[in-house]
Amino acid sequence: MNPYLKRLSHFKQKRTNVSNLSCISLFSGGGGLDLGAYLAGFNTLMASDIIPAYISTIKNNLEGVKIYTEDAMLLTPQSLRELSGLQAGDLDLMIAGPPCQAFSILGRRQSLNDPRGQLTPKYIELVAGVRPKAFIFENVPGLMTVNGGKDFKELWQFMQDTTGYNLFCQKCNAKDYGIPQSRERIIIVGFRPDINCEDFVYPDGPSGYMATSLPKAVPSMWALEDVDGLPNHLIRIHGERVRERYNKIKPGERDRTDHTDRIKPDVPSGTVLVGSSAGGGRPHIHPYEPRVITVREAARLQSFPDWYQFYGSTTEQYRQVGNAVPVLMAYEILINVRKVLEMQNI
Repeated sequence: MNPYLKRLSHFKQKRTNVSNLSCISLFSGGGGLDLGAYLAGFNTLMASDIIPAYISTIKNNLEGVKIYTEDAMLLTPQSLRELSGLQAGDLDLMIAGPPCQAFSILGRRQSLNDPRGQLTPKYIELVAGVRPKAFIFENVPGLMTVNGGKDFKELWQFMQDTTGYNLFCQKCNAKDYGIPQSRERIIIVGFRPDINCEDFVYPDGPSGYMATSLPKAVPSMWALEDVDGLPNHLIRIHGERVRERYNKIKPGERDRTDHTDRIKPDVPSGTVLVGSSAGGGRPHIHPYEPRVITVREAARLQSFPDWYQFYGSTTEQYRQVGNAVPVLMAYEILINVRKVLEMQNI
């Protein structure tokens, strides 16, 4: 077993490092941030998403997490407190990656004019009302450049004015955290003003088990080994013409017909994509076989452990994986958030 798979296998469903720190997750999707918090030892009280398949994934993987399936726009600070059983200010952490299509470079970049863009201000208002000790906001890098950067400046100011929290922001790339995928995300961390957060830093690489055994750039082929028999490893059978076309595409090149990239096996893969019925990006082409990668292979590139199963249709499974925050990137950041919160009680 290669060092990357050994590292993944270390993260068990049955945790040994559970803390008393509470967490609420909104816009949970397939659970990348949720699983990162779970593995970092946070006690997640509630997860929320409007899509049933996504909630099924979280419910069936993360022990003890209550679920909320209604429209997040209907949530209020009071309803969140009632659902979690906490009083104002008692919550340790709130996490969310509001739908990013409104900001994505692959979308139409309508930003706050897109109804999905309204979910971001909603999340910030909930943070301001619930007053957790810390919060995480995740989104695509395009958030910083849409409308010439004007929207991000307005959003940052809105965060500061609405919450009053001490804010940190960094563009993080999954490949820097021992993950075999190049995937950039904006991660904003906010701490309540009464929390001493002067020691908070974004981690500069992987930590813990097998971290020192990983090369600086983990090759994508390591994620694709030993997948036979695993959950969500359903190989798509393509027609002869598609297989012939894929066979002609060299690793690292793109199929011009369906805009699909073939994985170059000796370097981190490109960003795992969601796929779109409108003709957007689709799953990568396997480096050695004339087919797209399976949901499990995509999940491996996103650093989901093999015990974490995805529910719903195959399309819904691909979307959950493609929209997720890389799990071990979220884990590393949340470990550092946990350290700050635990220092408050010393």
